[in-house]
Amino acid sequence: MPFRAKDFMSKKIKAVLPDTNVRDAIKILIDSDVSGLPVIDSEGNLLGVFTEREILKAILPVYVKSVGTFIYGEESKSAIKKTAALDNFLVKDLMRKEVTTLDEESALSEVSKTMLIKSERRIIMMREKKPVGVITRADVIKAFVEAAGIL
Repeated sequence: MPFRAKDFMSKKIKAVLPDTNVRDAIKILIDSDVSGLPVIDSEGNLLGVFTEREILKAILPVYVKSVGTFIYGEESKSAIKKTAALDNFLVKDLMRKEVTTLDEESALSEVSKTMLIKSERRIIMMREKKPVGVITRADVIKAFVEAAGIL
């Protein structure tokens, strides 16, 4: 019997609504010690994902994103100003709408393959078109390591 995602995913997921203020969503990320939050509508349907990546894309200069360099000074002052300005945005302004999801019954091998192919750190697990959990790379590694008995 293959390992199933539902046996290893985090089931107590935090989620935000699209009209949540970005400041409040960032506080949830920090307080919950997670790097991403599903964005859902009032009926619990998945609309997107709000992650640390979207925050960094919003505050870093365009050339940093493309070149990968960041020089302290004016660039960091600009990033601080842009961070303060995030208070004027809602989650729907920054969220990523293209979200990788799998059914909670998916085999762990399918989850890990999808993570590698799509370069995902986490996958939102679904049941009947509703998010019911999140599985991370660390969850997958832990499952395989425990099954192998090496820890």
